[in-house]
Order: sequence, then structure tokens, then C-alpha cells
Amino acid sequence: MSLDGLRAWIGEVERKLGMRTRVFLVLVAIAIGGAGAGIYLGIESDDDGATTEEVQALEERIDALGAGTAATALEARLTRLELQLTKLKAERETSSGDEKADGGSQSEEVPEIEAE
Repeated sequence: MSLDGLRAWIGEVERKLGMRTRVFLVLVAIAIGGAGAGIYLGIESDDDGATTEEVQALEERIDALGAGTAATALEARLTRLELQLTKLKAERETSSGDEKADGGSQSEEVPEIEAE
């Protein structure tokens, strides 16, 4: 192998190594910049965030506003369902008494209560 061929080969290796070094340094700079930005944003976000007391106060306010309305609606619905159930039981007892008096063995279907 000639000396000129070795020099050309070494020159090519040095160029590749130089390019890889520059690319590596650029990637390291980007990583350091990203880490710095992440740290900065992490520190700054604590100042703008809500405190635990503020979150609890907001949750209590929402519960106070929503609980009364929801509970009233549920109580009214439960009352309606109880009335329907009472009516159905009374109709069933009435129809059972009529069947026994007639001597028939046919049973009447009880209508289903549909949820609103």
C-alpha cells in the first residue's frame, strides 16, 4: 500500500470524525438548552399555579352550588318512582283479588317503570 493512499484514508477518517464531533456538539447544546428551558418552566409554573387552599375552596363552592340542585332533583325523582310503585302494587292486588273471585288463572302483566 502506498503512502499517498494511507494519507488519503486518514484524511477521510479525520473528516468523518470531525463531522461526527460537530453533530454531537450541536446535539449536546440542544439537550442542554432543552433541560434549561424545562427547569425554567418548572420553576415559573409554581408561582402561577393555584394553592391547595384555593383548590379546596373552589371544590367546596362547586359542591355547595351543585349539591343542592342535584339532591332536590333526585329526591323529586325518587318520590315519583315511589308513587308509581305504590300504584302498581295497588293495581296488582286489585287484579289478583278479581282473578280469585272470577276463578281465572290468567295473570296480568305489570308495566315496567322506565327511568327518566
